[in-house]
Amino acid sequence: MVLRRLIVHLSVVAALAMTACGGGGGSSYSPAPQQNLQSAPTPSQPMDVSSTTLTATDSSGNTWTATYSSTACGMAMFNGQNATTSAIALTVSENGAVVASEDSTAYYLVNPYSPLGLSGTTSGTAWTAIISGYTPLPSTLTVGASGSLESATYYNGMGTAIGSLTETYTVTANSPTTLFLNVDAVGTINGVQETETLTYSVTSDGTGIALVKAQITVNGTTLTFT
Repeated sequence: MVLRRLIVHLSVVAALAMTACGGGGGSSYSPAPQQNLQSAPTPSQPMDVSSTTLTATDSSGNTWTATYSSTACGMAMFNGQNATTSAIALTVSENGAVVASEDSTAYYLVNPYSPLGLSGTTSGTAWTAIISGYTPLPSTLTVGASGSLESATYYNGMGTAIGSLTETYTVTANSPTTLFLNVDAVGTINGVQETETLTYSVTSDGTGIALVKAQITVNGTTLTFT
């Protein structure tokens, strides 16, 4: 072990000093840094996030803000099923002026959690997304793990398919007390490609979760908000 070798090395140095100088002296060392957290229980889903504002700066020096929240709500019918809901809100501003907004409702079953879809508006355009495939997160998040989460089809108000969405996840190291759960979404809607990555910090017991970073494509430019 590193610590045992270090202690032996210091003992040899001290013995040599006593032989050469006829006396002893003190010595000190810095303990090895703590290892980053490698695993944690998966947080309960859906992952509620209180209103969080992150900022970004583009190459022209413009200041951007993104405010995101996800809050549990009541029950509602969705696609013929009685579902639990959450309200999701995202607002993106450039130099204080709102340039994009999205308000949506997520519909899902509980015990176990199973998403059904979403409905909402993006900058005034209404849409509905119906989940076509879902793979739950593992019960334990382990650094280095990755996989599929869900896929969905977008529909307009007339029931016509207008796009699709795929979500995946990765788990990365952060600190001795938290790790990162990264949720990546890639899709198209009305022919426009959309990408989004939300990074959550998760505590070692899985109960503490916070949104700490977001990569969002706005008008063709990908911004990283922290």
